[in-house]
Amino acid sequence: MAMIIYIILLLFLSQSVYSQENDIHNEDEYYEFWMEKGITVYGDRLATEAKIIDALNGSLSNRKDFIESDLLENAGFRRTGNIKYRKTEASEKGLSILHGFGAILSFGIVPLKPFFEIDYDKLPKGQYYSFEAVIIYSELKNISLDVYNTLKLEYMLQIEFANGIVIESTLKYYTEENIEKFEKLILSLPDSPENIGQIKERYMKIELPKIKRAFNRYNNPSEDYLRAVENLRNSFRGND
Repeated sequence: MAMIIYIILLLFLSQSVYSQENDIHNEDEYYEFWMEKGITVYGDRLATEAKIIDALNGSLSNRKDFIESDLLENAGFRRTGNIKYRKTEASEKGLSILHGFGAILSFGIVPLKPFFEIDYDKLPKGQYYSFEAVIIYSELKNISLDVYNTLKLEYMLQIEFANGIVIESTLKYYTEENIEKFEKLILSLPDSPENIGQIKERYMKIELPKIKRAFNRYNNPSEDYLRAVENLRNSFRGND
C-alpha cells in the first residue's frame, strides 16, 4: 500500500513540475515587431484590447462573465471580488495527496486540505478589491488608457454597483461621490473609434441612469420598492 501511494505521488509531482515549466514558457511567448523611429509595438496588446472591447460590447451575461472570469479569476481573485487566492505549489499538492490518503485510511480523522487553490486574504462583507488592485495582477493590464477605463467602468458596474442593484453588500459604493466618479470616467472616454463610442453610449444612456435610479429609489423608497428589496434580500440569503 505504501509503495502504491509513493508511485502515485511521484507521478503527480512530475506532472505538476511539467505544468509549471509550460506556464513559464507561455509567459515568455510575447512577441514584438519594430516600426519606424524605433517605436516598439507589442502584438499581444492589440489582441488583448480587441478581446476586451469585443467582450464589453457583448451581452450582459458575457460582460459579467468576462469581469468575473477573465479579469478576477485569472488575476487570482474570486469571482465575488472580495477574496484573493493563489494556486497551490507542487509540494502543497503532494502534501494534499498524502492528507487525502490519510483521511481515507483514518476514516476522516485526518482532515482533507486544499488541493488546487488556497484563499489567503478576504475583505469584510460589503467591501471589494479596487479595480487597480486587481488589474495589476492581470494579463489584461498592458492596454491603452481608453481601453483601461472601459474595463474599469465595467468592473465598477458589475462588482461595486451590482449592475444597478442596491443591496447590503453594495451600500458602501452607492454614494454621490462614487457615482460622480463613475460619470466622470464615462465622460473621459472618446466618441471614436466606433467600438469604444458604443461602450460610452451604453454607459451614458443605460448604465449611469440605471445606477442613479437605484440610488434615488434607495434614498426615497416607495412601499413597492421596499417589498421588492426585501424579496431580493431573502433570495440572496437563500443562496448563502
